[in-house]
Amino acid sequence: MECVVAGFVAEKVLGELLKSVKEAMRKKKKLETTLKSIESTLNSIIPVVESINELNEKLDREDEDIGRLWKQIKEGQELVSKCSKGNCCGSCFKQSNCTEELRDFDHSLKSFYDFVLPLKGTKILIDTREDVNEIKEKVRDIREGVRDIHDNVKQVKEIHRDVKDIYTNVEGVGERVKVIHDEVQEVKEVREEVKVTHVGVKDIQVQVKEIHEEVKDMRKDLRSNIQTEKAASPMSNSNVPLWPFTPPEPPQITVGLDKPTKDLKNELFKDGMSTVVLTAPGGCGKTTLAKKLCHDEAIKEKFKDNIFFITVSKSPDLKVIIQQLFRHKGHSVHEFRTDEEAVNCLEQLLKQIGTKPILLVLDDVWSGSESLLERFKFQIPGYKILLTSRSSLGGFGSKYKLDTLNYEDSLSLFRQSAELRNSTSNNVEDDVLKKIVSFCKGFPLALSVVGRSLRQQRPEIWRNKVKQWSKAGAFFESNNDLFTCLKSSLDALDNKLKECYIDLGAFPEGQLISASAIIDMWEELYEMNGDGLNSISNLHELSSLNLIDLVDTRRDGSERENYNETFVTQHDLLRDLVNHVSGLAGSEQGRKNLVVDINGNEFRGWWKNQTISAHVLSISTDETFLSNWPNIQAPEVGVLVLNFRTKKYTLPKFIKSMDKLKTLILTNYGFFSAEISNFIVLGNLSNLKRIRLEQVLIPSLTINCVQLENLQKISLIGCNIGPASGDKAIRISDALPKLVEINIGYCNSLNELPVGLCDIVSLKKLRITYCPGLSILPREIGKMVNLQVLMLSSCRNLSDLPDTIGSLHKLSILDISDCISIKNLPEQIGELQSLKKLYMTGCSNCRLPNSVTTLHSLKSVICDEETEKSWKPFKRDLPNVTIIYWV
Repeated sequence: MECVVAGFVAEKVLGELLKSVKEAMRKKKKLETTLKSIESTLNSIIPVVESINELNEKLDREDEDIGRLWKQIKEGQELVSKCSKGNCCGSCFKQSNCTEELRDFDHSLKSFYDFVLPLKGTKILIDTREDVNEIKEKVRDIREGVRDIHDNVKQVKEIHRDVKDIYTNVEGVGERVKVIHDEVQEVKEVREEVKVTHVGVKDIQVQVKEIHEEVKDMRKDLRSNIQTEKAASPMSNSNVPLWPFTPPEPPQITVGLDKPTKDLKNELFKDGMSTVVLTAPGGCGKTTLAKKLCHDEAIKEKFKDNIFFITVSKSPDLKVIIQQLFRHKGHSVHEFRTDEEAVNCLEQLLKQIGTKPILLVLDDVWSGSESLLERFKFQIPGYKILLTSRSSLGGFGSKYKLDTLNYEDSLSLFRQSAELRNSTSNNVEDDVLKKIVSFCKGFPLALSVVGRSLRQQRPEIWRNKVKQWSKAGAFFESNNDLFTCLKSSLDALDNKLKECYIDLGAFPEGQLISASAIIDMWEELYEMNGDGLNSISNLHELSSLNLIDLVDTRRDGSERENYNETFVTQHDLLRDLVNHVSGLAGSEQGRKNLVVDINGNEFRGWWKNQTISAHVLSISTDETFLSNWPNIQAPEVGVLVLNFRTKKYTLPKFIKSMDKLKTLILTNYGFFSAEISNFIVLGNLSNLKRIRLEQVLIPSLTINCVQLENLQKISLIGCNIGPASGDKAIRISDALPKLVEINIGYCNSLNELPVGLCDIVSLKKLRITYCPGLSILPREIGKMVNLQVLMLSSCRNLSDLPDTIGSLHKLSILDISDCISIKNLPEQIGELQSLKKLYMTGCSNCRLPNSVTTLHSLKSVICDEETEKSWKPFKRDLPNVTIIYWV
């Protein structure tokens, strides 16, 4: 009982500590960030502790963990009191002792919440099961006793019959019968007691069932709290909604890397060794080996969650890399004025987490980046750096040269890539197979790409390849050999798919490319049917040939109606190959695809007053660019890709003359949202159909809207969107009369959907995903009578769907996955007679109305196991609905 009392005291002190924290926040503004974190943690802990205390009281159970929490809370209360009275000022990164102590206290509370409470919920469940088992044992014993009593009663009845016979035939036995009668009466009393016991057992069973339900509810609440915390965790504001430096998974097929992995582990585990350079020519598997190493069990055991995988590439931005490192570790992010300031803060961060070993992987480091690498070298115990580079990077620690594969490993990898299970597969002669493997010179990339290109091809094609490559002359130990092999795979593509592949060069090297951006480019450039299916097919075909990798960040495994959460990566050597092939097409002015990288504000001489005949124009600028554009003419450009890193960016005036421009892709690769000016140049572009903006500032979705009479699709990804404007705003429906699709994703600042958007009756697809600030949809959404797709996934503060949703009679797809604040679907949901797919993963708390039984067109409900339980009562009325599970 002492620990139970301590639990209720801890609960009371928790409330007092929360008040103290709020008071300290009012007094000490410089401690506000840390105190807010403590306040958030306390708000998560208090309801769970209350549930545990109630359950402990019912079970009269002692709880030492809650007692320890009480002591921890008292110490924290004293600390908060001390900090609120003293002078605890300090800089952001050189914090005072008071700030450090508060953060340590917050960390201990988080540890209690993240580890102790979930384990306690499991322990309570186990203890309860043990209590239930004990009760079952007692019930079993009682039943055995009852069975024995029944046997005794049976015997007594037999005796009673015998006595009755004796009484009839023998005088003088009355007294004996009376005694026996008394014994029978005693047996009857025992039977009554047994009957009462049965009732008691039944009451116990009811209580056990109630306890089970309470434990179940508590586990559900714990799971909900954990999901809420995950949803509230910081996400990258850049192109990918992932922790930016989490080590990527290695390919499923790797050959010949076991020994190199072991060798690298030995190097990194050496005392005093801080930097290892993994070097090899392009296509040898350096990045694959680094990925495999990061997922090695011994490496994960040593470095745990302090493994950072950073792709450096040719033009890295040091400040952005360091800012993402801070975000990756859950720290607040600040804008750095200089590289020196960023490096100093990085050193403080690494020292702060340096109590555990740290592994920093810098992948694809180019020659000439030595000065950048020096910035990452710090004297911190247990701090290790692994570099991968085509260059040996002299002066940076020990070198490990990754050799190409030997013949046996090469043959094994090639067989797996070409899907040759044995020597007679596809009737390919052994000598042809050996020659092709030899041509690849042990390069894993070449073996994979060439193997995929010949998969399921006839033997004549294999022999013809050998003939073609033999004509090229002897193979030398250089990358020219690899280009020869890989170019043959590129030449094997049909002309349209080859052009599509070359288009990928429009996006910056070393960046994940949004599949949606690629689809926007291809759909208009090659006049596809507009539904994206041909473009998606091209992506999967290129992936099947190992020419690209598709990175899918979707949370469920179902087939989705958009590719906003799918990204494309391309090996740097394959990118070099594409650029090489493009360079053979003629002069820069005459190429079909023109990719220009501008450093500073230096433009090549041919830029000025020139006419460019390119159909795809890509311009990348760095963080020093001042938007001083030259005057050029590009009348044939159909796709314009602008990649930049500055906080302010002006659209070039020459866009006005791009009469054939159909797709504009504007991407900010800097860390903070950028302010864009001169949107007015888009006003005269009658052929512009698609606009994609990433990580830019948008004052409002309604203000200064440019007249774009033929625009069909607009995508806003990671943008900072201001509130809807007032009376001066023009009608969006007038400015965008033919808009068919709106995609809004990862826009944390979006709080409301402007009512004016609902006037766009031409709209067919509306996707608003991962927008945590969105809390309500306007009732006017019912005016979008042509809407077919409504996707609202991961808008975790969206509280409900308006009842006017019943007016969307053409809606066929609805996605509310992970909208954890929606508690009820409106009754009018049953009016969606065209609804075929409903996504509800993570919606176990959402109540379904009886009207769902009228959804006669519904075919699929994609949800988790908990949410599926809500559909069980309606299965009989919806025989054609298939429940697709996804956890």
